[in-house]
Amino acid sequence: MPVMRTNQVSSDPAATYDLTPFIEPLASYICSADRPKEALLSALSALFDEVQGTHRATLMHIATSRVESLGLAL
Repeated sequence: MPVMRTNQVSSDPAATYDLTPFIEPLASYICSADRPKEALLSALSALFDEVQGTHRATLMHIATSRVESLGLAL
């Protein structure tokens, strides 16, 4: 079974990731689109879908770990 690694979240502003290298190309794509509003909404939808998928995977990992620790069969 694959092992899921956890990352600690830091509230220290200096420890936050610089997202500029990722945001700039996306912003350029959105701004140069024929319909920038629709491109922005599409990008946001894709981002939310990815976050939701990651959240579901995390919940399943936690649930599976708990079931296994109780010795229950899936």
